[in-house]
Amino acid sequence: MKITLLYIILILPILTYGQDIHFSQTIRGNFQINPAFIGTFDGNIKAEMNWKDQWRSIDNSFRTFGSSFEYSFGKRGYTPSPVFFAIGAHVFKDVSGDIELGNTNVGATFSTHIKVNSNARFVLGLQGNYSSMGINPAKMEWGSQYSGIKFDPSLNNGEGVEFAPFNYGDISFGLAYWYHKKNRGFYAKSAKDARIGFSAYHLNRPDYSFGFGDSKLPIRFVLHGDALISIHEDLSIYPNFNIMYQNKQHEVLVGTLWKYNIRHNTNHTGLKKEMSISAGVDLRITNIFDAIIPQIYIGVENFSLGLSYDINVSRLNTSSNYRGGFEFSLRFINNDGYYHKNPFKPSASI
Repeated sequence: MKITLLYIILILPILTYGQDIHFSQTIRGNFQINPAFIGTFDGNIKAEMNWKDQWRSIDNSFRTFGSSFEYSFGKRGYTPSPVFFAIGAHVFKDVSGDIELGNTNVGATFSTHIKVNSNARFVLGLQGNYSSMGINPAKMEWGSQYSGIKFDPSLNNGEGVEFAPFNYGDISFGLAYWYHKKNRGFYAKSAKDARIGFSAYHLNRPDYSFGFGDSKLPIRFVLHGDALISIHEDLSIYPNFNIMYQNKQHEVLVGTLWKYNIRHNTNHTGLKKEMSISAGVDLRITNIFDAIIPQIYIGVENFSLGLSYDINVSRLNTSSNYRGGFEFSLRFINNDGYYHKNPFKPSASI
């Protein structure tokens, strides 16, 4: 059953049909936030699926799909290695508007985790992406295609412009500091996990246009920090912030989640697996106060299901009726015990 769900997470968005790819659940967005965050989890394999339907009330605005995969290696079992590595791959697709403006992005990431002390690592990440942007000309309507009685798509639009898709490749870089400490007792309680990092996307500034002029994709800078801090053996708090800046646009996401452990892992026997529920709110600020984002995550053993909704509170709410967008995510993480002869380890995450 676990293997079947893992394949669904990886393949489903590739079978679906499409701004930089954008998700509100930053806890599920390592590939869009920082290449150095790849591998910053307690396990060997992580797979995620994301789906977002944004501004549906305004008519076919943004529909985004994504799959990602991470694999860490070189940890050396019981004795922590001074350096270990992680690789990742992702596929994202974004479709918007009546003419189906679409962006398909495929990429691979490599990160190096360097030991600072027994609980912390400095991480460097490098990401390469290949993207294809296009529209559906059959969905476009021009005044010259009205015969005087009705619209006739077979008529020449008279514009003399070919809207052929264009492709581009780019590279991104990130660095991060990762602190990770676990309780070594029989039950996996009071785990602590924190990250802070800075990244830059589209460093080579690729051409980004349909051939109507020379347009370079601006570099996007991201500063992100989060921490999972236990305040009781069953209760943890997860404050987080995400600041993005690209050309003259910026976005700030800040908020807090609360995690309650219904059942804890057993560190040594693996007889019990964690069950948890996490909930909270993020606020999104662009040039204005844009959205309130309530979120809930349900964790059962190796899987976590995430649900959130963007409540639009800007002046756009006169058109959106406060309906921003629904977002769904599904994550799988396997324990180190699958590949190393060390005790079953809990995943200090949401």
